Amino acid sequence: MEQKTREPIRNYKIWLGFLIIFILLTPWYFPSAEEPVLIYGVPLWALVIIGVTVLLSLYITYVIRYHWDIEDEESEEEK
Repeated sequence: MEQKTREPIRNYKIWLGFLIIFILLTPWYFPSAEEPVLIYGVPLWALVIIGVTVLLSLYITYVIRYHWDIEDEESEEEK
């Protein structure tokens, strides 16, 4: 039995993943303090945003590799 692949735009779980990642990209959840927490001279919020950006890149790669239906595009190019 062949598994039917749906387009990523119609999969609500993929959009939910994007929503969570974009919420994490906004540093609103850090407490506003006088002195920011520094790690090797870099604010903690900046390191978190860099990490979440890497997570976003990996998630996009996952969606393209496992959820994108490229068989239809390849068959159209052959015709």
